[in-house]
Amino acid sequence: MNQSKLQPETEIVQPRDRTRRRTLPRFQLSDIGGLLLSLGLALVIWLIAVNQENPLIREEFPTPIPLMVVGLQEGLEIVQDLSAESVTLELRAPRTSWDNMRATDFRAVLDLTGLGVGEHDVGVKVTRRDPQVTVLDVQRPEYTVVIDQRVEKEVPVLVEIMDGAAFGYEWLQPIYTPMTVTVRGPASQVEQVVRARAEIFLRSAKSQVERTQQLVPVDAQNRPVDRVEVAAPGRVQIVVPVEQWPGRKEVAVRVKLSGPPANGYRLSSVRSEPSTVVLQGDPDVLSQVPGFVETEPLDLTGATTDVRRRVALLLPQGVTSFDGDFVMATAGITPIVGGVTVSEQLVIRGLGPGLTADSALQEVDVILSGPIPLLESMNEDDVFAILDLTGLVAGTHSVTPNIIVPDGIEREGVIPETVEVVIRAQDSQSGAGLPQVPDVQATAVATDITPVENATPTSTPTLSPPTLSPPTPAP
Repeated sequence: MNQSKLQPETEIVQPRDRTRRRTLPRFQLSDIGGLLLSLGLALVIWLIAVNQENPLIREEFPTPIPLMVVGLQEGLEIVQDLSAESVTLELRAPRTSWDNMRATDFRAVLDLTGLGVGEHDVGVKVTRRDPQVTVLDVQRPEYTVVIDQRVEKEVPVLVEIMDGAAFGYEWLQPIYTPMTVTVRGPASQVEQVVRARAEIFLRSAKSQVERTQQLVPVDAQNRPVDRVEVAAPGRVQIVVPVEQWPGRKEVAVRVKLSGPPANGYRLSSVRSEPSTVVLQGDPDVLSQVPGFVETEPLDLTGATTDVRRRVALLLPQGVTSFDGDFVMATAGITPIVGGVTVSEQLVIRGLGPGLTADSALQEVDVILSGPIPLLESMNEDDVFAILDLTGLVAGTHSVTPNIIVPDGIEREGVIPETVEVVIRAQDSQSGAGLPQVPDVQATAVATDITPVENATPTSTPTLSPPTLSPPTPAP
């Protein structure tokens, strides 16, 4: 008997997976389209809201932006002048940016880095400070730049007289320094320069003219050459001597007075129109004429107001005046506060070394006014009539006296207004000429004055020092 027993077949049962799977939502194509549409609508609404509150504005910036040049190599120079160039920008920016926009927020640059001698087309680079600003257009976005070597050379100085001296006078060859100067600039421009030119106007001068004028580099046709400069100081010092014609002589007019004004009134000024006249005649006769001519007497007897009358010139025999034989003389008459007419000896100051000066007049009449006690306290060392000859060269000059008076004293007038001075080179036979003095200052001091109500005006005082005596009236 077969002891082996058949084993019953066992069924293997797999355990059931109890894990539940999640069901993912399924999007339809129509759902995705709706989402995108919602996002688009939201963006449009936001843009509309922003644009209404701070809209973008597109327009031209009203202020031109200056052009800057950078990167030019050492030893090179631009031939054309770009210093005044500028560009205009067309911009787009929010309104808030436009409200705060300034020209300094932009830079317009021509970058010449690496460029050598020659002609180059260079674009304008514009930078902005505000990133919300967009540069849409640059008017003239490109420049043609010509670059040349920087050179220098020495050229002569030319001084040109643009007008003339007064009638009866002529100007002589100008004296100037320096005689040559250095000019520098682009080589092509410097080559055109032949001289440095200065203009000077005499404006009817009757004595030497001194000027310091700017030099301008010019070509052979006297046309200024651009982009070329004159080395420092770039100026020329000019002296133009002026002399009288032979047979002509300009002299001052000295109005002769007669008679005193009314009691309580004084002479305050004297003038003639014209104050100088040009005489013509034989040179030998004119050489004997001093630096002035007198008029017939102007009568002031009993005058209480200004006296104005046409008076004749007292001319030497054989001498006539280009301006006519008559002048209009005016004598100012004012109530007395305190006044005096004094004769002052002329002294000179500033005469150059090796020179001597002479004048036909040794003294002038000075009309003074001021408090009577102060006038009475003056002495001969308190008033000076100085002829300042500083800078004058040898020749004949018409000089206006400089009157120095004490504090509180007023100078009302000088007779004559100008003095002819002849300056010569000094030699062993030359005389001492006019006396010279250093700088002086008047020192008269007023005495105590006690105010008096309803004071009666007094007559013009006569001062004790001989040099301060008023001139004796003509009969």
